[in-house]
Amino acid sequence: MITYHPRAKTNIHIRRLIKESHESHYVLAQRFNLNPKTILKWKHRSNLQDKPYGAKIHHFTLNEWEQKIVVKVRKHLKHNLDDLVLILKPYIPKINRGSCYRVLVKHQINKLPLPFKDQGKGKFSYYLPGFLHLDLAYLPLLSKSYKRRYLQAAVDRVTKIVFLMVVNGKTQKEAIRFLQFVIKFYSYHIHRILTDNGKEYGKDFTKECQRHGIKHKKTKVKHPWTNGMAEITIQQIKKATIWQTFYQSYQQMEQDLTLWQNDYNLTRKLKSLKYLTPYQKMVEYYQSLTLKKQKSRFKKKPRELLITTPLYRGT
Repeated sequence: MITYHPRAKTNIHIRRLIKESHESHYVLAQRFNLNPKTILKWKHRSNLQDKPYGAKIHHFTLNEWEQKIVVKVRKHLKHNLDDLVLILKPYIPKINRGSCYRVLVKHQINKLPLPFKDQGKGKFSYYLPGFLHLDLAYLPLLSKSYKRRYLQAAVDRVTKIVFLMVVNGKTQKEAIRFLQFVIKFYSYHIHRILTDNGKEYGKDFTKECQRHGIKHKKTKVKHPWTNGMAEITIQQIKKATIWQTFYQSYQQMEQDLTLWQNDYNLTRKLKSLKYLTPYQKMVEYYQSLTLKKQKSRFKKKPRELLITTPLYRGT
């Protein structure tokens, strides 16, 4: 297949006529309405194809090591471009949407795979809904409180449905209690949970996961591509709540967190979900399954989630 230059005024047929003609280049220029220099070029060219156009050497803002990090995060988390830049910004300060996208194009990973495919083998596997990212964040110590509280967050890798809960401490006991509410909250079965290496996600937490048939995985230390989804979610929560409002009580804070969770899950249309809400994405997944698979993967119908289930907060 011949690829022409965007501004080419000749095709392969005209070029062959020019090359095989014995007429002067001035006559040929008038016949084909071309510049005489163009006639001379094709007269002396050994082949009839355009030379490669564009820059011969492509310069990238990111060095080879930084590009490897971008590729690793993209392949592992399969985030969209905006989320990818947000995750990597603390590790690669000079990264932006343009430099990141050029790296994705270079490595031919600028297009994401389609969702809802059964898990495959190898590092390109795409998981079904029920793969949760869990993370814990500090909450501000209020003036009338003598004990700090923490925010536990769970977010599904595929549907992006979020569950939040304020807990009393950074302990395995609180993490296990949070896990029990997470299992009740989601309509579908949880099959994997990814956490960091915090003490609250220790052996007892792993055993509790195994008891419910959940595989517990931990992130690698100081690797930005491991649990970035949970980190992004917590940043969004903080920007909308504790970084904007001076709270007088944890009860007031919990009310705002409840409002944020309902708004995010039910009304916020996400670009990464092709402008569906997380709840709509879950319904789409439910409707894509056969009746047999619906019963095996869902504990209850999607419409029961977030509408009839009261949101729980720690006390």
